Amino acid sequence: MARKRKKSSSFVKIPGATNWKKLSEKLNSEKTVKNCLKRGASIHLNTVDVTEPTDGGITNSLSRKCNRKSRPIVICDKSSFSTNITHRLALDCEMVGSGKGGLENQLARVSIVNVYGDVVYDKIVLPRETVTDYRSAITGLNKEIIAAKGISFTVVQKEVAAILNGKIVIGHDVQHDFKVLEFSHPKPLTRDTAKYKPFKELSKGNTPSLKKLCKEILKTDIQESTHDSVEDAQYALQLYRTHRATWERSIKRHKKKAQKRVSVDENDQSSSDDALED
Repeated sequence: MARKRKKSSSFVKIPGATNWKKLSEKLNSEKTVKNCLKRGASIHLNTVDVTEPTDGGITNSLSRKCNRKSRPIVICDKSSFSTNITHRLALDCEMVGSGKGGLENQLARVSIVNVYGDVVYDKIVLPRETVTDYRSAITGLNKEIIAAKGISFTVVQKEVAAILNGKIVIGHDVQHDFKVLEFSHPKPLTRDTAKYKPFKELSKGNTPSLKKLCKEILKTDIQESTHDSVEDAQYALQLYRTHRATWERSIKRHKKKAQKRVSVDENDQSSSDDALED
C-alpha cells in the first residue's frame, strides 16, 4: 500500500538567510498565499509569460545571505550582468543625503533584475551634490566606495532609461526611484508593490514597507541590517509574482472601463454637436 506523502509546509524560514532558489521553489509549490491574499491569486513561478523568453528559467540569483551584519555590501561586476532583458524588470535604488541634515535624496546606486531575478544592471552613481549623510547603516555605501566605483549620473540615467524603455517596471515605492533618476515611466507599465491595494490592506490602507510585505506574504525577513538594492528588487519581483494574475486582470478591467467611458463621452459630444447643427 502506497504511503501518503506529507504536505510540506510553505515558505519555510531559513534561520539567518534566505535563498532565491529555495524561495522560488516554495512559491512554485503554493496555490495561494495563505491569510494574506485572496484565494487563487498566486501564480506558478515556472509558468513562463508569453511575453518573456522561454530560455533561462529561474536561477538562484539570490544565493547571498540577507543577514548583512557580518559582511560588506557586494556590487555586481558588469561582466556578470545578464543580457536577457525581459519584458518585465524590477528596479530599486539606494540614495544618500545632501543638504542640511542630509535630507535631500541623491542617487547613489541603481539595480535592475530581470523576470528571472538575474541582475541586468547594478552600478554606483557619483552624487551631483555634496553628500552630508551617506546613510551607511542603510545603504552600505561610504565615501570610499562611491569614489572608487561611482560613475556619472548622466551616464547612468541614459543607460537605465534605455533599459526600461517600453518595459513593465516592478518596484516598491518605485516613484521615488523614478524621481531620483529624474525621469518618468508610463503608469500603465508600472507595478508598484507599495501602491497595490491588496498589499496596502495588510497595513490598514497605509503604505506598507517592503520589509513588512516580505514578512507577511513571503514569510521572509529582509533588511535586517544594511539594504541591498539587488535583493530589494528581487523581493519586489517575488511579491508581484505572488499576485500577478489578479493584478494584471485588474489592470485590464480598469483599462476597459476607461475606454468605455471615453466612448460614451465621445458619443455624448457627437449628439450635442448634431443638436447644435440642427
